[in-house]
Amino acid sequence: MNKNTLSLLILCFIAIFVIVSVDTAFARSFNNDFETGDLTDWEEKTGTAFDFQPTWGDNPTARDRGQPSQHQGDWWLGLAERYQGPDKGAKLGQKPGDMQQNAQGGVAPDFPQGTLTSIEFTIVGETMNFLMGGGNRPWGDDGANNPCCVNLLINDKVERTMTGSNTETMTRREWDVSDLKGKTAQLRVIDKHSGGWGHPNFDDVHQADRNGDNIPWDRVLAVDSRGKLAVSWAQMKKYY
Repeated sequence: MNKNTLSLLILCFIAIFVIVSVDTAFARSFNNDFETGDLTDWEEKTGTAFDFQPTWGDNPTARDRGQPSQHQGDWWLGLAERYQGPDKGAKLGQKPGDMQQNAQGGVAPDFPQGTLTSIEFTIVGETMNFLMGGGNRPWGDDGANNPCCVNLLINDKVERTMTGSNTETMTRREWDVSDLKGKTAQLRVIDKHSGGWGHPNFDDVHQADRNGDNIPWDRVLAVDSRGKLAVSWAQMKKYY
């Protein structure tokens, strides 16, 4: 085997390793259910509504709200909540059931506003499903009406939107996204209301196939990494 052929083979092996590594890094880092205990891979945050998110445990029940959160796992987005778990929360003097505050430090669960936007991903499923609760304050034209909702964006255009039903209890919601297959999308959680029921609750988002089976996110994101570099350098550094 001559030197040029050997060099070409080495380059091929390196390329394969990089592609596989990108898939693995992205699959490990995508935070579709907030079980990392932070906002990893929800890359763009505005305002203050998400400063104490995600929240840990069934906080509505901890304060006897009578509306259990029905979250998945330990962590979820509850925009009225201000409890970040038995480790971080305890160090900050927080306790289960604590709620958001206003600028003067008074209890004001709907006061903070802001948005949180996910990484990009490809639509590969027939549907998307997730847990949704909180206020019923829908998206209006160009974001009017001070919404509290979750939007599916493609090229920054809202293609789907969902709100809660004026209860802290989250239920499983679904979008038909079959007509959007192959497109690059993002999710944006929006809290733009400071009045009653001015907050969304959100958790555990998935794409599902035609049989209704959830598609593992490593498969969803592998589509991206074969077509382009799907992870940022900051994400890569966490694993390399």
